[in-house]
Amino acid sequence: MARKRMIDPNFWTDEKLGECSIQERLLFMGLISNADDEGYGRANPKLLKSLIFPYDDLRASDLEKWLSQLGGLHIVVLFQYDGQTYYYLPNFSKHQTINKPTKSTFPHIEDERCRTTTVILR
Repeated sequence: MARKRMIDPNFWTDEKLGECSIQERLLFMGLISNADDEGYGRANPKLLKSLIFPYDDLRASDLEKWLSQLGGLHIVVLFQYDGQTYYYLPNFSKHQTINKPTKSTFPHIEDERCRTTTVILR
């Protein structure tokens, strides 16, 4: 479920994000909005397309490419657990203040069964 999140004014001048396309930056903002209170979320490209770009004619492969770019810049950590791909935003708690946080139900990257990846695998 999407939540109300704050976008730091430094977002617009961040040098790592400056290396991204407009679509990649918009995807990153969507990941922030859809992350749980610990900065975790599902990274299934079809799901993300339906949540973040419901009115746009995009392919899942577009989102896979954009996720890989964000992962390559280390602003998003992509990982797999039990055949599913998830994301973690490492700086999430630095930029978000959660008044009544809800514990994450997603696997955490510290779990030894998680495998980090920079490429989305189907």
